[in-house]
Amino acid sequence: MKNFTSKDIEDYYDHTEVHYKLFWNLEKSMGLHYGIWDDTTHTTTEAILNTNHQLMKLGNIQSNHFVLDAGCGIGGSSIFLATKLGCRAVGITLSQRQVSSATQLAKKNNVGHLVKFEQNNYLATGYDSESFDIVWALESFGSAPEKDNFFREMNRVLKKGGKILFADTFKPRTKSIENNKDMVTMLNGWAISDILSIPELEAMAKQHDFHVDKMEDVSIKIRKSVNKIYVAAWLGMIGTKVYTIFKNATHFSRTHYKTGLSQKRTFDRGDWGYYLVCLTKN
Repeated sequence: MKNFTSKDIEDYYDHTEVHYKLFWNLEKSMGLHYGIWDDTTHTTTEAILNTNHQLMKLGNIQSNHFVLDAGCGIGGSSIFLATKLGCRAVGITLSQRQVSSATQLAKKNNVGHLVKFEQNNYLATGYDSESFDIVWALESFGSAPEKDNFFREMNRVLKKGGKILFADTFKPRTKSIENNKDMVTMLNGWAISDILSIPELEAMAKQHDFHVDKMEDVSIKIRKSVNKIYVAAWLGMIGTKVYTIFKNATHFSRTHYKTGLSQKRTFDRGDWGYYLVCLTKN
């Protein structure tokens, strides 16, 4: 199984940001994640923002809550929460480029006084113990090379009764990806070694003094996003092959389209699903 360093993960996001700008309307959505489609959504941007909205509702976040946006990307979730609720948030990412983008977007959206962004590792944040009410982990948990350490650190920084909120991909059943070439291509293309199954998530949460408060399987509601990424991957494959004729592309830039193709094949087979999860610290 391929292991990824913090530098690898930083490189992935830095080298593929241009792809999200082209196909995911990054300036408006401010999110690099799957969008949840329902009766309220008509565009990709609305679906991406709806993922924020659904996770916010699941966690019942209040205006007085202090949120740690663990793996914040370009800051869209923190900005969304500050705009909608007026709550404070700290967003952390391994990428200094993302810190700069997020800080600019916060100022542009007039919430710079409520949110701040830092280059930091959510496995060892250095923040005071019991200082946050909410840990927000939107498609960032999978990147953790040591998922036990994520829970250990989040348990430390959360207050008693605090919550971890996940919107992420999980395997419905515990099964090795070793012989599943498409799953390996999909996850490694995102700089992820492997993802947990739902039973593994529940067991790990219990081991670290959390319990599952709420869980929603919203896989069917992201299907349209899966299909859009699949189409974008075909277009990206053509663009990538043309680009590499004239210039040297980085590893992740060169292989990113393969992830888009594999994520649909594995989704259609039921190898993974998309879940909203609220864990509460005992």
